[in-house]
Amino acid sequence: MAVCTLVALGEVGLTYERWSASRATAKKLQERKVELQSMAELTPPPTRPVATAVEADLAKAQAALASMQSELKGRGPAAERIRSAKVPAARTDSYFDLATYVEKCREIAKKQDVDIRAEAARFGFSAYANEGPVQDHIEPVFRQRLIAQYLVESLLEARPRALFSIKRERTLTKAERDARAAAAANGEVPADVPVDTGDSGPDYFLIDSRVSARVPGYIDTMPFRFVFTGQTAALRVFLNKLAAFELPILVREVEVEVATPEDAAIQAPTEEASSSDSAATSLVLSVDGAAARAPKAAPAKPVALPRASTAAPIVSKPLSKYTVTVEFVELVPPAAPPAAETAPATAPNS
Repeated sequence: MAVCTLVALGEVGLTYERWSASRATAKKLQERKVELQSMAELTPPPTRPVATAVEADLAKAQAALASMQSELKGRGPAAERIRSAKVPAARTDSYFDLATYVEKCREIAKKQDVDIRAEAARFGFSAYANEGPVQDHIEPVFRQRLIAQYLVESLLEARPRALFSIKRERTLTKAERDARAAAAANGEVPADVPVDTGDSGPDYFLIDSRVSARVPGYIDTMPFRFVFTGQTAALRVFLNKLAAFELPILVREVEVEVATPEDAAIQAPTEEASSSDSAATSLVLSVDGAAARAPKAAPAKPVALPRASTAAPIVSKPLSKYTVTVEFVELVPPAAPPAAETAPATAPNS
């Protein structure tokens, strides 16, 4: 009786085990059928011709991405100069690099008869008028100086009347930029990281995030803001220079207002000479409708000038005050994949 009972119990257990395995197999089969049905309903269906077309589209997208990345690296002498520039090794080297930049910009401004106001006397780097940046900020300040020099030279070549201010974003180290990007990606307000020196100086501004091209984790930018006065031609020449896209610089905002008498006042003594030269080649419209062109050089003998040349012009060339905000755009390199964990090597048995 005991043996028969044990045999019966064993058969019951084996039967239940087989039933459970059969039920699990049937459930798995049903899942596979549902998965196969969903794959069959995909658009486009996963066939070999479709896979070939997808691979061709992927290759085309990768080629377009490579082309855009190449465009964002810049081209021409300006881009080559930035790529070949060497970062100063010490604070002293960085200080003399900034001093050379300021002197070169002053020479160009003097050559182009551009009045440089006191706030723009250091061309955006007044924080380092007496000493260079600390070691951690040498590299970001140097990168800003390279971009700022291209922008300032482009603006001075457009010959505005006066340059009032040049502002830039606060310099951040790579670790600080990564922390800011991580905070923005998490929806947090990034902490305001102070710069090494001159935190409250006239160099800095904060760009509106609604107009910035910065995308955390993908695109980083370096914003600058210029305030200057001049005629419309100066603004047009400056913007056309940036539109050549020698460097990946985007114009984000342009504000225009009428220049006040204080803004239009010229402090440089060379303005009188430039005004006389320009008057010698400009056409003057008189009240009575006559037009006369002033002589280029004083005559040897006294000559009676036409009456129209002494009349006040009907329309004077207007001066405007411009505030232009631009951004230097660069792609953020993708994060390196985590290193695969490898099993420790074991020495062979001797």
